[in-house]
Amino acid sequence: MIADEIKELMHSEPFRPVKIVLGNQQSFIVTHTDYLMVSPDRQTVVLYDKQGQFKIINAQQIKLAEPVKGSLSKAA
Repeated sequence: MIADEIKELMHSEPFRPVKIVLGNQQSFIVTHTDYLMVSPDRQTVVLYDKQGQFKIINAQQIKLAEPVKGSLSKAA
């Protein structure tokens, strides 16, 4: 389940920014664990940007979650 993969990435040591890609090809880069939350039932993921705005995502819409390689371009 993708939410489990996200939780593993959140707790990896050392933390590396995480790229989350949705089915519509929209993507987000999460730069810190404080900006990412997975609901207890693993059905919802919440992403925060540095200004405190948030996006609620149904975990079923997420197609890929992976550590970021290289430079950051669009941070969430």
